[in-house]
Amino acid sequence: MSAAAGAAARTDRAGRAVTADDVLDAAGRIVELHGVDALTMRGLSDELGVAVTSIYWHVGGRDAVLDGLVDRLLADMGELPEVPVGSPAERIVALARSLRATLLARPHLVGLAHERDRTPAMFLPVQQAMAVELAELGLHGHDAALALRALQVHVISSVLMERAAARTASHGTVDPQLWPAEWPDRELVDALAAPAEYGDVFELGLTALIDGLAPGR
Repeated sequence: MSAAAGAAARTDRAGRAVTADDVLDAAGRIVELHGVDALTMRGLSDELGVAVTSIYWHVGGRDAVLDGLVDRLLADMGELPEVPVGSPAERIVALARSLRATLLARPHLVGLAHERDRTPAMFLPVQQAMAVELAELGLHGHDAALALRALQVHVISSVLMERAAARTASHGTVDPQLWPAEWPDRELVDALAAPAEYGDVFELGLTALIDGLAPGR
């Protein structure tokens, strides 16, 4: 590529400088709004107002753009939230809540990381942070690994259930007519007929998990 062509590839149609971060920012917006399949080089170039060659110049082809998005996600998940000054249990709760919020907020990028076999690396920072707190609770080795997996499964299953509920309003509800009319706790039946509040379900399950982590329980 000539010097003139290279300079053109580094600017948009208005002559403004375009960077690799600009390319990934635009690609991330497309993916999170419309899904991975919606990301095309032509659509990305239109979003940026640049020629397709500019994207190749800064980042590479579509696979390179997707890899860049996953790398960004992993870097973001490596920046753990500030945990409260308190007990190890309180810090584990804060980490679990933060992980759940991230998974809910960025479903398409999380799915992309999973497709590219980057899930272990994605969860590693929060696993290590939780492992430190579990050690403070006296959990090591097999017991700590089991606790970590239980926490991770709880977070992920909560996210999957909430996403399913967002797609189907009746998800998680029961038909009151399936319960015997003489069932004594009608308030329970009525509550199960209403849409589930999966945030509340998550918090109750997390509390039960944390309460059961101390050795000897």
